[in-house]
Amino acid sequence: MKTVDARGIPCPKPLILTKTAITNAALNEEIEVLIDDDVAFHNITDFLKNNGITYTNEGKNFKIVKNKELSLNNNKEKSSGPVIAVVDKKVMGQGNDDLGELLLKSFLGALKDANPKPEALYCYNGGVYLGVEEPYKTLLQELRDAGIKIFFCGTCVKFYELEGIKVEEQTNMLGIIEAMANASAVIRA
Repeated sequence: MKTVDARGIPCPKPLILTKTAITNAALNEEIEVLIDDDVAFHNITDFLKNNGITYTNEGKNFKIVKNKELSLNNNKEKSSGPVIAVVDKKVMGQGNDDLGELLLKSFLGALKDANPKPEALYCYNGGVYLGVEEPYKTLLQELRDAGIKIFFCGTCVKFYELEGIKVEEQTNMLGIIEAMANASAVIRA
């Protein structure tokens, strides 16, 4: 059995190490993944579920059985991917911050009515503050109610020491990169 010890390693490295171990393992080989981070646990769980990989977990540790080969070629035609939106600060554009705040509020309010409507909104760097400050929290809830998934960079949440952002809504830079790469369009605030 291979062991991946990702304890104390910052996001997104635990997911990358897990993917690499699975890719390099033989069919039916067992892999043990040791982690100590809630966001990494959530990201790895999502990855395993989304790829149909057999696993069990005890606490935050995984026992994985490689039951199939992973597809390394996920190239889709760009037009077939979802539309996503990204926000990296609490203002939109450069110049006057008061105007930038108004523009960002308008941007978030209009996303749910956009055609096509984005599938998800990814918040990173200063954009993670939208998850804890009003009126942004309320605007994000309206987006959730409209079926738009909201994701926050877990590293950014930790860096800014923000509380109140659910682990289930945290992702990592690899997840953000893959979402942007597979999107048919990326709307930037």
